[in-house]
Parts: sequence; C-alpha cells; structure tokens
Amino acid sequence: MSKRAATDAKATDARAGSPSATLAQALAAVVDLSHRFGLDPEFSRAGGGNSSAKAEGVMYIKPSGAPLAELTAEALMGLELRPLLELLDAPEPPDSPGGTDEVMGVAIASRVGPDDGRRPSVEFLFHALLPQRYVLHTHPISVNALTCSSRGRELATELFGDQVLWIPYTNPGLPLARRIRDGRREHETRTGGPAPSALLLQNHGLVVAADSPDEIDRVSKWIVEAIQARLGGAEATAAPDRGLVPTLDPAVASAAVRVIGPVLRAALATGERLKVVTFDDSPLARRVEDPVTGAEQAAGGPLTPDQIVYAGSRPLLLDPVPAAMDADTLAVGVLTAVERFERDRGYKPTVVVVPSLGTFAAGASIRQAETARDTYLDAVRVASLAAALGGIRPLADEEREFIERWEAEEYRRRVAVGSARSGRVEGLVAVVTGAAQGFGLSIASELAAQGAHVALADLNATLADTEAGALAAQFGAGRAVGLSIDVTDDASVAACFDAVIRRYGGFDLLVSNAGILRAGSVTSQPVAEFDAVTRVNYRGYFLCVRNGAPILARQHRAKPDYWGDIVEINSKSGLAGSSRNSAYAGSKFGGIGLTQSFALELVGDGIKVNAICPGNFLDGPLWSDPKNGLFIQYLREGKVPGAKTIDDVRRVYEAKVPMGRGCTPADVMEALYYVIAQRYETGQAIPVTGGQVMLS
Repeated sequence: MSKRAATDAKATDARAGSPSATLAQALAAVVDLSHRFGLDPEFSRAGGGNSSAKAEGVMYIKPSGAPLAELTAEALMGLELRPLLELLDAPEPPDSPGGTDEVMGVAIASRVGPDDGRRPSVEFLFHALLPQRYVLHTHPISVNALTCSSRGRELATELFGDQVLWIPYTNPGLPLARRIRDGRREHETRTGGPAPSALLLQNHGLVVAADSPDEIDRVSKWIVEAIQARLGGAEATAAPDRGLVPTLDPAVASAAVRVIGPVLRAALATGERLKVVTFDDSPLARRVEDPVTGAEQAAGGPLTPDQIVYAGSRPLLLDPVPAAMDADTLAVGVLTAVERFERDRGYKPTVVVVPSLGTFAAGASIRQAETARDTYLDAVRVASLAAALGGIRPLADEEREFIERWEAEEYRRRVAVGSARSGRVEGLVAVVTGAAQGFGLSIASELAAQGAHVALADLNATLADTEAGALAAQFGAGRAVGLSIDVTDDASVAACFDAVIRRYGGFDLLVSNAGILRAGSVTSQPVAEFDAVTRVNYRGYFLCVRNGAPILARQHRAKPDYWGDIVEINSKSGLAGSSRNSAYAGSKFGGIGLTQSFALELVGDGIKVNAICPGNFLDGPLWSDPKNGLFIQYLREGKVPGAKTIDDVRRVYEAKVPMGRGCTPADVMEALYYVIAQRYETGQAIPVTGGQVMLS
C-alpha cells in the first residue's frame, strides 16, 4: 500500500470505527436513506443508484441491480475496506469489459461472511474511497440535465464554485474511482482545503457523502434546487406537450396500437416466449423532436449508463402512422423495421417510438418493460432540459460501447429484471373472463403463481381490480390487472382487449370462463332467464373469440412457430343433458360446437381452441352461495326428489361422482396446463368430472 493510500485508509477507518454510531444504527440509517431517495422517481429508477455505510473497517453497500427502494439491512453486502483502498494504487489490471475483471474479484474476496453469489454495486470502489460514513449515488432528472449538458462543467462552476467537484465522464469501475481520487487530490492541492463531499459525475449523476443521513439529504436537495432555479423557465420550455407531431385520430391510433403491440411482442422475442410490451401515449412518450434544438431525440444517442442498461442505447424510430392506415401494411412495416434495426446494430431494440402515437417498451416481464419505458422517458426529459441549458452531450461511441460490453452492467440488468422462475406458464400473458371470483379467480391466481401475467376481466370491475391488486402484491407489481368486461357487448369486449394490448402488448392464452346458470323447468323458466344464460355463456364466448383471435393471429404471423391458445371453461353439462337445467346445458352444448368450429377455422392462424368440461365445483359460489347457489336453486326447484336441506342436495351430487367428490380448481388447472403444453390437439372437449361423464 502506498503512503497516500495508507493515510486514506486510516482516515476512513477512523470515521468508520467512530463510537458515535453502532453498526446497527449505521445500517438502519443507510436503509432509511435509500428508501427515501429510491421511492422518488426523480432520483432513482429500477436498480440504478447505490448507497453505502462504513463501520468498524467494513463498508456495507447495496448489491448490484437491487433497487434502492427495496433495500434491507440484511441485503447490504459487507466488504473489508483495506483491500479495496489498496486496489486504487495497484498496477493496472487487464481491461476485460466483456467479463468479470480482477477488480470485482478483489471485491468478492473481501466479502465479510459467506459468498452467496451476489455482487456489490459496480461503483463500490469510489464508495470506499470517500472517507465519510455514508455515500449516496442517485440520478436526479435536474442534475442529469446539467451533467448531460454540453455546458455542464461551466454551469457547475457558475452554480457551485469549489463546493462541488465536477468529474468528467470516465468509464465506470476502477477508472472512475481513480479519476475521483485524482480529482479530490488536485482540489486539495489547489485550494489547501478538504475535497468537497458532493460530486457531479458527467453523464452519470450525483454523489453525496456525509457522516449523517440528514446531511446527505440537505446537500442533495441544495444541489437539486440550485439547478432547478438555474433552469428557471426551461422546464416550461421543455414541457411534454412541446415539439410533438400532431396526434392521430383516436380511432386510427387505437387500430394502430392493436397492430403494433402484438407484432412487437413477436418480433422482439429472443426465445420461445413472446415479450411483454407496454404502451405509453403521454405527451412525453409521443415526442420525437427536441423543442429547443429541433434535434431528433430518438437518434441522438444514449445519455447515461442506466439508459443503456435498462432501455437500450437507442430506440427504434418507426415511420409515422398514416391517417389512412392499412393494418397488414403497417404490420409488415414494423417487422421490416425491427429486422433492419437488428441487422444494423446487432441487437433487437428495447424501446420503439412511433411519431404521433407513442412509445412501446419491451421486456421479459412487465417490470422490465416498465423500467425500460420509464428510463427512456427520463432520458427524453433530461435531453430536453439539457438542451435548454445550452446543448446535449450524449455519450461518445467509445463510452457507449464500453457499457454495452461491460459484463458488470449486464449482470446489473439481469438482477434488476428479477430472478428466473420455473413456473409452468412462466412469461405467458393470460386473459381470464369472469375472473373476479369463483373458478375464474382460482384459475387467474394459479396462473399468476406459475409465472403468468394475468388480466382479470369481469363485469364486476371493482372486485376484479381488488383481486388483481392482491395478486400483484403477492407475485409482483404489474403481474395482474383488473379490467372491466361485459362479455355480451361487443364494444365492451373490444375495449377490454385493447386495454390488454396497451398494458402487455397482447396475450397468449384466453380462458373464456365467464358464465351464469339459472336452473328451471322448460315449462316454467322465464324467457328472460333463458336469454340471459344464452347471452353470457354462448354469445359471450363468441364475442371474446371474435375480438381475441385477431391478436393471436397477428402474433403468429410475426413469428410463425408461435401458437396461442383459446380455452373455454365449459361443463359436464355440455357433454350430457341436465334435467331442469336446459338453458345452461344448451348453452354449453353450443359452446362445444363453437369450440370445434373455431378450432377448424383458426388453426391456420396458429391458434389452438379447446374446451375443458369440469364436473361440479361444489365448494364454489356457483353451488354454495347461500342466496342463489345451485344447491338452494335445486332445492327450491325440487330437482332432487326427497331432499329437504342443502346438505341433502350436496350428498346426492357427490354420490354421482365415482371419485366421490366435486371437481376442484386444481383438477381443472391440470387439464389447462395440458391443453397449453400439447401441440397436437385442437377442437377437443376434455372432461374433468371424476368419472361422472365418460367419453365414448
């Protein structure tokens, strides 16, 4: 260790070992600080930004790719400080941007505790270098407007003088840490005083170090407010509704999204599963031209490492959608543009911008897609504000290429996306109708548990939204959404599928589950009840396929080896007649006729259509609802001779099943998984009846 490095280490150890704060207090403080800034989208996105605390010769730092907002004390990684500081003065290690280099090897070797495979933040070295107890690195929009401005250094000097240290853009890792070290030493030599505790990293963000979280909070806000004051009217000049291409007619725009979303899901896929593609048509998402310079932002190059990691170096800019849009021509144009982008750049785009329409962002999950969208839109804001400050300074090609190749950043992106799951429908997007309760809710819940994104569509939109929120809380933000649908109304069904496309880009599985049952004798049942059952169970299935099949077909045409699935949740009453239940049985018989007919028609579009015919779900609300369930209906209608109680009716129906019990959602799910997985059956009606109905 050099004399200077030994002095730095001694100063750091002295601060870290101070008796003024215990280790537990330091960890709790840095977690609280991380949450405060991580929950503010003006400061942090996804796994961007990092934080650390020092105590007793050890630095505890956020793991790479983990969001600040979700950091826990247990997740912080402990690294011995001394080996890290020695590395700053060690001989230059081999440059290996495409693989794990010796620098990360030193960090892993210095870990306190067992190696669990995680890595510390890629910027652990400059956290170790700064002698203060706490270090916070964030990416405020206003700060990056300055750091990404071509006049950034000049403006930083004008605003802060020697109180903030400007660090020219440097490749991350060891080079950046050494640049910070040298900048601090130069400042100390030039001024005769201590180096500033705040750093402005060109095209990278803000770093603030202090011995208390409150001081970090104060300094961060001081810097942000000073830059915002300097921007003055620039925020208004760069407002989201400036520099826009005129919007399309709403009907044309909806039709275009209905084409582009499904095509992109397929065109951007890199494996068997299609992408999740989310759409945004806010003014900011529709902007393709900077209001101050007139420069095309989509082609201007990335501004920050985070933009490259989460949104890709450049978006694909499509041609404007013509007012007289032809769907097939538009689809071909999108496919051609994606292929040309990949051929020219060697990778598929993550963000696709359509003038006058909006921005599409893709990912393996909704979380990844939304992160890409938000990161890109942040970059659009930053570019607009930087232009208002005098000009935009995008990353140079060699700077961009380093980030694109650097394995440490690829690792950060993978962690931020989330750990891989092995669910049976991992990555699929499913639409389940009648999903707010009963069988539909059970199906939607199991699909979400097995890795799918699920749209819970129901006439009771409020309940569907509540249940979707519960699933999202359990399985991940955005993994489930509640949507309104009246399956008997064509416009309502179309609007529901449009909402699915805007959120996920399309879907892979339609479970047509919505249904009602009204028991009654053919001689006494009101005609209105018969019509209601037929409209929901028969017409509703038809309308869902009518609106959903074109989406699946569009995805198949864009990726011919892709197949989608439509599954009707039918009934054993669709396989055998049911006394005093003709309306329901007739609608279900008709449903099997539709299934077979749809299967014959849609097989050429890469769509398998099948029906699952469950036995009686005796524990579900259809049967067990105390006011209008089938048990009480059948008791009231006298369908079970001699029955005097609901329990009498239940025992009779259980006795009809060779397996001795009613059907359960788990039984139906096994059939559903089979239907999805197999590639050689369509038009089938699969009984799940415990032997009560046997096919001949």
